[in-house]
Amino acid sequence: MAEQRWVFVIRALDKPGTMTAVASVFSNRGVSLEATLGSGIDASTTADARLIISFRATEAKKTTLYRATQRLSSVVAVAVYAQDDPGLRAIALAQISDLTQVDLDNTLIHSEIIAQTPNHTTLLLAGCPRAIEHLLSQLRQQQVLLDVVMSPIGI
Repeated sequence: MAEQRWVFVIRALDKPGTMTAVASVFSNRGVSLEATLGSGIDASTTADARLIISFRATEAKKTTLYRATQRLSSVVAVAVYAQDDPGLRAIALAQISDLTQVDLDNTLIHSEIIAQTPNHTTLLLAGCPRAIEHLLSQLRQQQVLLDVVMSPIGI
């Protein structure tokens, strides 16, 4: 069975050890995390935080990871998305060497220049994960992508 990309959006308690416990579920089953993103909704409470985890796995392994993650005492709920699910979005910060190589008129991606120096431009990109990945792939091929950080987003 072929691996595909998955995203778990985990509602959890915002307390020490939660991320370690979730990461251990994946590590103990030989699955590497592609990206992680965490946020708390209210800084005054530990009742509700979000962890967004992206990874590659077969359907069967994804199901095993889902069940193990749901059983963790600090996890409230887990939502599962395939990477190309229309309910997902992605954000990326991309540092490029040549702004003229970037098509900023892409209707599937919101882009914003957030910093510029004589040597590079930093872009904030938001939109459909596949569209952002396609743009980043083009920038790699053109050898203008200097650095990038990307994460899927879902609630």
